Amino acid sequence: MTAPHRHLRRAGFGVTAFGAMTAVAVLAAPHASAWVGDVTVSGTKHTVGCTYTVTARVDVDRLTEVKFTDNGEAIPGSPVKPSLTSNKVSLTWTPATAGAHKLEARQLLISDSVTVNVVERGGSTGSAGACGGGLGGLLPGLSG
Repeated sequence: MTAPHRHLRRAGFGVTAFGAMTAVAVLAAPHASAWVGDVTVSGTKHTVGCTYTVTARVDVDRLTEVKFTDNGEAIPGSPVKPSLTSNKVSLTWTPATAGAHKLEARQLLISDSVTVNVVERGGSTGSAGACGGGLGGLLPGLSG
């Protein structure tokens, strides 16, 4: 084998090794610096029929839509297209049933989720106070 062929073989090995390292870095990236993550839900006492904001952080990919689900079912308004100027995506969510709700944000193969417990609406239905509205929503010290 001539000297130029040995250099090409070494270069090919270097490119292959670099490709393997890049693949490992990409596969590990969702855990280190996720594309979508930090799913949060506004409010504290989540109640059937009340509306909340579900928000997820989008760090890397601001071109791919984020799909939001509630226990595996698409939340109305989903998927959400990220903005190039913001690292967050949000939509409103109104739980229809009491119990545990796993709210997930998924972007391609990467997802993050949060589980919230939703309680039945107590007292009079349609009351602003049942959803944290009224004066209790304006003055947190009055809610209780």
